Amino acid sequence: MRKYTKKVTTQKIEEVFESNDISKLYGKNFITSWNGKTSDTNEEYQEIFAEYIFHRLVDNKLPMLAPSGIENYCEHERTYVKRDNEEGVQRDYYFGKRKLDDSYGVPVWFELQTGEKGQGKGIDLIYCNNNTQELNIFELKYNSTEPLLRAILEIQTYYQRVNWIKAFSDLKQARENKDKISCAGISKINKYILVNKGCAHLYNKYEAIKDSTDSYVKKLLDCFEIEVVIYD
Repeated sequence: MRKYTKKVTTQKIEEVFESNDISKLYGKNFITSWNGKTSDTNEEYQEIFAEYIFHRLVDNKLPMLAPSGIENYCEHERTYVKRDNEEGVQRDYYFGKRKLDDSYGVPVWFELQTGEKGQGKGIDLIYCNNNTQELNIFELKYNSTEPLLRAILEIQTYYQRVNWIKAFSDLKQARENKDKISCAGISKINKYILVNKGCAHLYNKYEAIKDSTDSYVKKLLDCFEIEVVIYD
């Protein structure tokens, strides 16, 4: 990959914030694929981006995010198809071929829609703990080459854009969730990034910063209260 200076790197993130719309920041090429360090200061690109974002948070949230104009959060029926890709892993968890700890609850949906019709973006997995009345939402990564910052921005953007009162109502009414959701409402939403060791950049970055007090990527994880969960 071509290397960029710190000035060019900073300009990339500045341009998005100056547009007053960061709803698609997580999809920008420099967020999804810039693994490495600047050519002049030897700083990680994602740390420069993360520092810029961190200093512009509002009440520990991303600024300038409008609510998503969703009519129905649960539009598609779910069937099991075995595939060796991220969608296949999603289905493995949803249909019980793979298991998470019982404390997360039961899988009630995957790919909860978060964009208007035609955008096709969604929250990868949702578990409901009926006892604690908590929803646990997951951004799933499988053998991905993306930086950790991308996953952080994805799950936080989706979390902030969703109308969770309506989404919970849609989840309860979805035929696939019959007899799965017994709680009347939700008391809390917990955010997770679910990662396998095949996500080399993401996994290695997390291992390097999980106890750090200096990393701005770690500071974003802490501010957004996002936990990273490793799976086999």
